[in-house]
Amino acid sequence: MSMWRIRLTLSDDKRSRALFHEAVGDQLVSIVRLAPPGIDTAEITGEVVVELAHDEGLGAMLGALHNISPRVFVSRADPPAPPAAGPELAVGRPAPRAEQTSSRRASAGRRFSRSTLGR
Repeated sequence: MSMWRIRLTLSDDKRSRALFHEAVGDQLVSIVRLAPPGIDTAEITGEVVVELAHDEGLGAMLGALHNISPRVFVSRADPPAPPAAGPELAVGRPAPRAEQTSSRRASAGRRFSRSTLGR
């Protein structure tokens, strides 16, 4: 079964809510959230997670939801797959970094004249 997360905005009235519930009513629904409208808007945000045995039902449901709202967002909501039970892959160790020399060792091999040292 595939799980789909669907978000949409709809009017905050009884008819829109009824159409929303009718559109998802035939599906196996695990989450339904209707967020209250904001201060400056008369729209609510609806979110539903549905499980579909066959993805063909997704198109019909989205069509019904688009009749309610022009903005319908869909994403997969399947749980992450468990790690594969296969052989482990050998991962090489990173190459050792070049040994950094201290400034004292680096300057030990240089010759300085009195003019370089400021004397």
